[in-house]
Amino acid sequence: MRTAGAFAVAIAVLIGGAAAQEQPRITRIDFRPATVEEKGGIMIALVGTGRCTYTIDFGDGQSERRTADLPDELRHQYAPDKAYDVVATPEPPCEGVARARIDIRGIERGIWRVMAELASATAPEVVVTIDGKGACTVFVDFGDGQAEKHDVTLPAKVNHKYVKGGSYEIHARTQEPCRGEGRVRIDIKTRQ
Repeated sequence: MRTAGAFAVAIAVLIGGAAAQEQPRITRIDFRPATVEEKGGIMIALVGTGRCTYTIDFGDGQSERRTADLPDELRHQYAPDKAYDVVATPEPPCEGVARARIDIRGIERGIWRVMAELASATAPEVVVTIDGKGACTVFVDFGDGQAEKHDVTLPAKVNHKYVKGGSYEIHARTQEPCRGEGRVRIDIKTRQ
């Protein structure tokens, strides 16, 4: 019996060890405009798993070698009104070259991110912050069957009151010529 138990523990340790040693890999590159607090520019996120050493070519003649746990985010300043091809090339044992094109012209007006918080601890009212830049038409779906259209200058705040408790996904998107969209999930608890 002791041998069988020791064997089962050994299998569990081997299986757990194999899962913990997953191959580090870069899977994609994401972009968003940096906020004023982040000192402007573009935030570039390398999405993936594990610890990687990689070189990122920003597409504007500049590059940087970094070692980081993925996902990794860094800020870069680009000249306006141009498009750039960004390439992240990992060093072994990390895998997965990632390429993406960023068009700075396309993010001068639009949504960068969406945040939501309760207006107060006692009411099911939510304040949705639509972070971005420029005068835009924004459609907000509150996830409860209610949606609204707003002509706003971003960043903007929108209030919404939920009738019943639950988990809701709020989705905000723009209309051309603005670009971008954002989603956020919020849990609403109502008093019984």
